[in-house]
Amino acid sequence: MARRTAELVVGMGLLLGPLAYALTLEPQTEVVVVQEPAPAAVELEAVPVVPVVETTVEVPPAPVVEPAVEPEPADDRIAFAFVNEAGLVLSTEAPTTWGTGRLHSDAGPGSYCASKRADARKVPEAMWVQRGRTFDLYGAEGKLCTARLGELSVLAQHDGPSLYQLFHPDEEADWDEFEANLPSEAKIRKRVWSLTADDEREHETEAAWLVAEIVGDDSCEGALWARDSSLPAPALLHPSDEPSPLTARRIAEHEASEELAETRTQYLEFLAEIDEPSRQQYGSWEKLVADHPATVTSWLDADGQARFVELQFGYSDAICGDGHYSFIGSFDRVEDGAFEPTDWEIEPVAIFDADLDGELERLYFSDHDNSATLRSETLGDTWTITQVWSCPC
Repeated sequence: MARRTAELVVGMGLLLGPLAYALTLEPQTEVVVVQEPAPAAVELEAVPVVPVVETTVEVPPAPVVEPAVEPEPADDRIAFAFVNEAGLVLSTEAPTTWGTGRLHSDAGPGSYCASKRADARKVPEAMWVQRGRTFDLYGAEGKLCTARLGELSVLAQHDGPSLYQLFHPDEEADWDEFEANLPSEAKIRKRVWSLTADDEREHETEAAWLVAEIVGDDSCEGALWARDSSLPAPALLHPSDEPSPLTARRIAEHEASEELAETRTQYLEFLAEIDEPSRQQYGSWEKLVADHPATVTSWLDADGQARFVELQFGYSDAICGDGHYSFIGSFDRVEDGAFEPTDWEIEPVAIFDADLDGELERLYFSDHDNSATLRSETLGDTWTITQVWSCPC
């Protein structure tokens, strides 16, 4: 039995051995290679070669942008302003629409005045900002005081010799009756303001002014003009009547001048044409020279040097009616000791360089038409404030 079992085991080993061996081997895959036919040759046409032209494009340089320059703020400081009874005059051409509120009767050079407080919404800013600023005030002899500007007002004035022309400009009326029954102050103010608003200048009503109150002490009395105190001090000339070799030489030139010789000839001819009582009244040429001799005023700078000399001789009584005009006047510049004539009027109240540009301003007051005038090359044209006018004839 054992033998048969052993034979069975051996037989199975013989049968199963090759199979077991075969299972240990990796399977092999047959690869079939398929060859594609070679592609047919393609003949390419020759392409013409185009030459490449290089083009240079000039690119303009980028613009240079300058940095923005901030504009300098406008300087609204005032180098010159008239000063009179009304205060500091900011404008002599103020429309009445700049005023607001009730009418008042403030002081001014005019005979009759009407004013309103200034309206901040209407007054130009450059003028309105002057409120509260300090100003140096000057008279004929120089600086008087420093004062502050108060409130602004619009001032209308009547400058005629009486109220008759104001209320009866174009009609006949009894002057004596009118003067005996003058209108009330309220009616006068209303009339002055209404004529100024209507711009009826033929009735001797000037344009309104914008004026600033001057807040100062008694030392400011007599001020003629003013300027912002924050500005550099102006250059002032001072008049001197002291004789000097310079003034003596100017008088000598006058005595030898053709102008004086012609004046003498005309005066003698005038005496020959009038009657004896009139000749006695006027007197001889020698008497005229003795009574109204030539005088010279020197205008000195801060160093005491004469910049100008002002000569006056004779007199004039030809204001009203007939008479003889014997007056001679000249205003000469002193250059290297020589006298150069100018076209300046004589008798300025003050001479100064308000804006320090080297050009001198001259301030005049006229007794004839009661006006104040500034002659200036740089601060503007002639500025005139016409005050009360009346004829002495």
